[in-house]
Amino acid sequence: MIRLGLYGCGRLNKIVVDCYKKGLLDGFEIVGCYSKTKESREEMANSLNIKPCDTYDELLKRNIDYLVEAANPLATKAILEKTINNKVNIILLSIGALADEGYYKNIINLAKENNVRIHLASGAIAGFQVLRTANIMGLTKSSLTNTKGPRALSKTTLYKKEMEVDNVVAFEGSAYNAIQNLPTGINVGVATALATMGVHDTNILIQSKPGFIGDSQCIDIECGEEIKAHLDVYSRTSDIAGYSVVALLQNLISPIVF
Repeated sequence: MIRLGLYGCGRLNKIVVDCYKKGLLDGFEIVGCYSKTKESREEMANSLNIKPCDTYDELLKRNIDYLVEAANPLATKAILEKTINNKVNIILLSIGALADEGYYKNIINLAKENNVRIHLASGAIAGFQVLRTANIMGLTKSSLTNTKGPRALSKTTLYKKEMEVDNVVAFEGSAYNAIQNLPTGINVGVATALATMGVHDTNILIQSKPGFIGDSQCIDIECGEEIKAHLDVYSRTSDIAGYSVVALLQNLISPIVF
């Protein structure tokens, strides 16, 4: 059995737990969960009939093989190096934590030293394999257009009152600058950048539409005249991110790997 630990006890890891209870994660055992919020970690632990972890160190002491991270980039950066030094593999959802290139390189080197693998969950990104293949072939363009409703931006510095009645370009620039302006809402942009041309050379456009519900992610890549791809995914909620973790975990032990 592969021993799983869950970091973050909110909506996305609840999906992982749900799928686990339905028998979709045969070969895995969830042995611990941790969240800074006592109520949420106790609720999730009780649903799994396990003892809650009162600290993150306690979760690491349960000899986990893989950590499923579903918190936020800032909280994730606080535990990432410690997790790697404990030789725990990671399924990462808060990919924005890797937006800083110096930090990203440090994490790669640390993972190599500890023989640890960090898996970036695809979430709402279409075609990770296409992106990586095109990158090897020599990308000449990489961009992502993200569409949200004004409500999704209402508590951010990008919000403008006119978003309630008009289509508005909330942000346009590099993936690196996008995650600085929207720390928890554009992880998909950083993931696209890491898979393609990097956080400084991947352009991100964030637009707001009145009444729009959910998120739309449109990725465009080009390799000169050789490859042109337009990858478009709409998701009404963030649930696709949680289910992408389950698919990734299944792939880890499947005899057929997609």
